[in-house]
Amino acid sequence: MFQAISRRISTVKSNRTFKVAVLGSASASDDSSGWKKAERIGAAVAARGGVLLTGACPGFPHAAVLGANSRGGLSVGISPAANREDHIEAYAYPVESRIILFTGMGTRGRNVILVRSADACVFIGGGMGTLNEFTIACADLGRNCAIGVLARSGGFSDEFMRLVDLSGKAPQALLVVESDPERLLKKLFKHISRE
Repeated sequence: MFQAISRRISTVKSNRTFKVAVLGSASASDDSSGWKKAERIGAAVAARGGVLLTGACPGFPHAAVLGANSRGGLSVGISPAANREDHIEAYAYPVESRIILFTGMGTRGRNVILVRSADACVFIGGGMGTLNEFTIACADLGRNCAIGVLARSGGFSDEFMRLVDLSGKAPQALLVVESDPERLLKKLFKHISRE
């Protein structure tokens, strides 16, 4: 009986689907320098069989959704809105995520759910909201998780390593800084898929 349970547990682990959150500048437009990189990140998550998580917002997270969708991947948006109508009208957020979960918790409450639901978080550019998400990731993600920062993507992301140094406390999660989206995702998936 123990062997049967052991086989079933190892099967579950080997079939695990990893969730990767893409967080960053919601104000970025499709002609910005990081847009294509964000799309490549979303496509790379889908190519590895991962589920893409975002805050269901525009900008770089939306670019990642488009990239994941283009590869047939599963994109899940975790919205701050209470319902679809609020999501579209009050927040003016896009609806291309394959699944949208409505938290009704506003952006800060949504950020906690989004980050804590991820096995890995990827940061691209960003302002105060992205900084909030980064501090949640640093404080809450465990050692089997990973935090990736797309180097030279602008905004607060370019300052994250300095902020970690200033805090004097490194996150438990693996922290990777990389300028190439595919190399960044490769390192993150290598870490989170370790048994």
